[in-house]
Amino acid sequence: MKFEKIENDLTNLLLRDIVIYINPAKPLKQGKLKLFKIKDFYFSLTLENNKGDLKHYEIPFPFESTVGDRHIEFDYRIDKFSKNNEFVHFKTKVLNFEKKSKMYNNIVVLSAV
Repeated sequence: MKFEKIENDLTNLLLRDIVIYINPAKPLKQGKLKLFKIKDFYFSLTLENNKGDLKHYEIPFPFESTVGDRHIEFDYRIDKFSKNNEFVHFKTKVLNFEKKSKMYNNIVVLSAV
C-alpha cells in the first residue's frame, strides 16, 4: 500500500460531508472534508463543522486500506501489522500502554454522507 493510492482515495472525498467512525452508532468526527495533507506518517484532515469552524485532525497511516463506493476503511489491526509473524504479533499484544488510542486494533471508516 502506498501514500499515493490513499491520497487518490481521499481526493474522492474532498468537499463532501464525511463521518469518521469505528462504531457506526458513535462517530468520532464529522464534517465537510476541506483539505488533507500528509505530515510524516499521519494524514492531517481539515474538517468544517456545521457552524463553519475548521478543525484539524490527524489520523495515522494505516497498515492496510480498502476502498468502497462511498467510504475508505483504514485497518489498524495488529494482525495486519504483524503479517503472520508470530513473534511480532505476540510482542505487540503484550505492549504496556499508558494511554491507548481508540484506533488501536480497530478499523476506522471514513464515509461520505
